[in-house]
Amino acid sequence: MSLTKILFLPILFLLISCNQKQKQIDTWNERVAEFEETKNFESENKTQDFKKIVADFSEQYAPNRSEKLDSIPIGIIKAFKELRNIDKDAHEKYVTLIFTKLYAEHLRCCHQGYIIASRFKNDFDKGKVSMVNEFAFMSNYVDYENVPEAWSSGIIEKWLTENPRLLEFEPIGKHKQMIDSISNKIANGDYWNN
Repeated sequence: MSLTKILFLPILFLLISCNQKQKQIDTWNERVAEFEETKNFESENKTQDFKKIVADFSEQYAPNRSEKLDSIPIGIIKAFKELRNIDKDAHEKYVTLIFTKLYAEHLRCCHQGYIIASRFKNDFDKGKVSMVNEFAFMSNYVDYENVPEAWSSGIIEKWLTENPRLLEFEPIGKHKQMIDSISNKIANGDYWNN
């Protein structure tokens, strides 16, 4: 097999993978746009529609390696923002699920949390449509007059410690167990002894 073929195959795989991910993002954005454009449906239907969009996305969300929150389509984040005013409990559950999955993946792949928000990038702008602001709204951890220097994806551990009832939701509990298992291995040095 020639060097050209060896180099070509991984590049082809990456291009196909990126194309599939973009199609999925476009699909999510289209679903949200449909509901945003529909002005004349009942409040109960609107609640169920945004809740379904958020639930479907959160349950299918599978971050990859050191992925950041900006990979989440803007339409999905807008659906989270709508849901926070319609069904606070669902908002809390699904924001927590997103952040728990993200931190579990960061630990799994790279044995550390990653910065998800920084004062220097203006990530704590409360007018910005972002998952960081959805978490900030939910947790009330941000004093916008005195924003933190940075947040790591590990911020979810503090939230889960303060809100253990969320662990009863099976997907959150499952990913928290993964976080605990990996954290124990890191603390024991298991990842560096090989």
